[in-house]
Formats: sequence, structure tokens, C-alpha cells
Amino acid sequence: MSQSDDTPKGDPWLAFGYLVSGVLLYGGVGWLLDRWWGTEFMVILGILLGAGLALYQTFARFRAPSDPN
Repeated sequence: MSQSDDTPKGDPWLAFGYLVSGVLLYGGVGWLLDRWWGTEFMVILGILLGAGLALYQTFARFRAPSDPN
């Protein structure tokens, strides 16, 4: 039985893009919250949250599909 064309191919650049965009997006949101609230820790929390969510997205996207049989 052949695999369908919509299965993930394991492109490392796509995984790298998830990681970089997650860190930049949530780090930027944390930086904006720091500027708005006058704090100094939200950028660190944003970077950590972005990295964690990006890792989750990467693993969810590239995990092997389960065999229904």
C-alpha cells in the first residue's frame, strides 16, 4: 500500500521555520507586553513559550502516522 501525497516528508527547513517563527512571534509579543506593562520578564516567557509550542508543532507535524490495521 503506497503512502498518500499529503504525508509529511520531514523537511528540516520546515522544522527550522517553525522554531524560528515561534520564538520570534511569541518573543515579540512578550517584548510588547514588557513595554506596555513596564516589566522585564515577559520577553523571556514569550521566547520559552514560543520555543515550546514550536517544538510541539514540529513533533505533531512530523510524527509517523499510525497504522490503522
